[in-house]
Amino acid sequence: MKKKNIIYAISTSIIILVIIISIAIPIQNNKSEVNPIKITKENNGLPKLESFENLYKIAKKNESYITNRVDLVAEDRVESVKTEEKTTNDDYSKTNTQVEGVDEADIVKTDGEYIYYLAGKKLVIINTNNNLKKQSQIDFEQENFTPYEIYIEKNKLIIIGSTYYKNIYDINYYSQNGYKTIAKVYNIENKSKPKLEREVSIDGYYLSSRMIGDNLYLIANKNIYLYSFNDDIEELNEEDYKPKYKDTFVTNEEKSIDYCDIYYFPESEDMSYMNIASFNIDNTEPANIETYLGAGDEIYCSLNNLYIAMVKYEYKDKLVYGYYDNYDVNTFIYKFKLEDSKVSYTSVGSVPGSILNQFSMDENDGYFRIATTDYKGFDDENSTNNLYVLDENLQLVGKIENLAKGEEIYSVRFIGDRAYMVTFVQTDPLFVIDLSDVTNPVVLGELKIPGYSNYLHPYDETHIIGFGENTTTTESGGVISNGMKMALFDVSDPTNPKELFSKDIGERGTYSEILYNHKALLFSKEKNIIAFPIYIREEEGDYRTNLIFQGAIVYGLDLENGFIEKGKIAHREKEKETFSYDYTKVVERIIFIKDNLYTLSNGLIKQINIETMEEENKLEL
Repeated sequence: MKKKNIIYAISTSIIILVIIISIAIPIQNNKSEVNPIKITKENNGLPKLESFENLYKIAKKNESYITNRVDLVAEDRVESVKTEEKTTNDDYSKTNTQVEGVDEADIVKTDGEYIYYLAGKKLVIINTNNNLKKQSQIDFEQENFTPYEIYIEKNKLIIIGSTYYKNIYDINYYSQNGYKTIAKVYNIENKSKPKLEREVSIDGYYLSSRMIGDNLYLIANKNIYLYSFNDDIEELNEEDYKPKYKDTFVTNEEKSIDYCDIYYFPESEDMSYMNIASFNIDNTEPANIETYLGAGDEIYCSLNNLYIAMVKYEYKDKLVYGYYDNYDVNTFIYKFKLEDSKVSYTSVGSVPGSILNQFSMDENDGYFRIATTDYKGFDDENSTNNLYVLDENLQLVGKIENLAKGEEIYSVRFIGDRAYMVTFVQTDPLFVIDLSDVTNPVVLGELKIPGYSNYLHPYDETHIIGFGENTTTTESGGVISNGMKMALFDVSDPTNPKELFSKDIGERGTYSEILYNHKALLFSKEKNIIAFPIYIREEEGDYRTNLIFQGAIVYGLDLENGFIEKGKIAHREKEKETFSYDYTKVVERIIFIKDNLYTLSNGLIKQINIETMEEENKLEL
């Protein structure tokens, strides 16, 4: 604020100081005041942490928020996802990914000749040209390393996983123990002898990764245990709170990231580090390491930009039975520019509500689109669903709000200038939204049918396949699942979407990984294949005896006749009246190479002829 009796130079200095302090310290209600935090502003205005003293002050200021956020944790909702169909001249399947040209890690990859499969704690390389011969194996059973996912790029195999470590210098229960996320890069020119060339590790549990060409982007969140900040700052070892990294191309020694090199998000109250490692797998440059105070929840990646979404709760009123009975929720989106293997922060934006998953976000022609559910506190009857359009600086330019009051988003699909949104409470409304005018999104049509779609996948320009569950409304007004359902939606007339065909699969308890993981789907329009892992249950019998099939199921789709079952592929047969559980025979993925399907479980790989659906070969792992 200005006062007329203060000279211009002094007033300007005061204003600048106030602005800097207000940016540096996240605003909180009902919090005790702390001393101002000294920061510098770099990286497009993003402040730096600078010192352990500043970290300590932020932690003390945010500790009640962290406790409240922990109290809020509830049962996870089932993820709903969607994928892009990839057209290629190579006659083998690719991982279902969200954006063409942006690869996502998975447990299996193929180059059209070899299969690379992460079967538990071992990576097996299978030669498909030699009667499913195991060419080699990388075993991690005896290592403190848990592999999660892999990439294949040219003659390089990248295995992403984590190790758990304990801080040996602090025997306190709340010491900074945790996980390290590691990318192991192997040279596989000789498939019989993969050679470890490089390891890049960052502190934290694995959030996600993407690969564009030869460039890998790895993201991890590292928790900071606030309980240790109950002590006086003089009693804490500031080295214990520095995130660490290692790049064996440079040195085998682990390095710490100094506080003066850590940025932080002023809007965030999350006391976690988000570490980003990016590097080119083929060149000889050190990995680029960026650290931010404020963890990410979901990521979306285009060819040029990385978006990291963070959901923030702001609590109101008072505690009721240990919970706040009212709160606002907003999603902050942080945008980073990708240039080769470098990642640089550019801007931040926010929208009301929370996102479901990465597929709630999309970039098109420079605009960022995001769909959210705003829960309005714990009263689900007041929830609404929204879609926002932001410009390249993440400033709001268009929106449509208050869709399907009392419901929540179960899946979203962005295709060009259209968005398809599924919400659910008792019926499944499929909204068709026009985004051609970014300043004025409009609902063109709506379809209401029983059940819901967890997953939407494009079939062609005017048809979308939905994967979800049937539902039945009980006498008390509740809703129960009644088996899986596939549906084909005709959206050629966006003002009047129709369910053209549907296929019921099994009874209550029937389940497939496709309902929460888009990578579990094999889809090829050219080969007329829709395949996914599945457990099929019948209504009769109890949970131990009503499982009638476990394996993979394969369909074709005809626009005249609908879904046609081609066959089922089991890795374990039913014994007498029940299945004896064997996790090594649970089918995890289905891929194709030329004219063959391959079903993969930890203990078995089967080769199936696509035309005859007959087994041609198998390999015990």
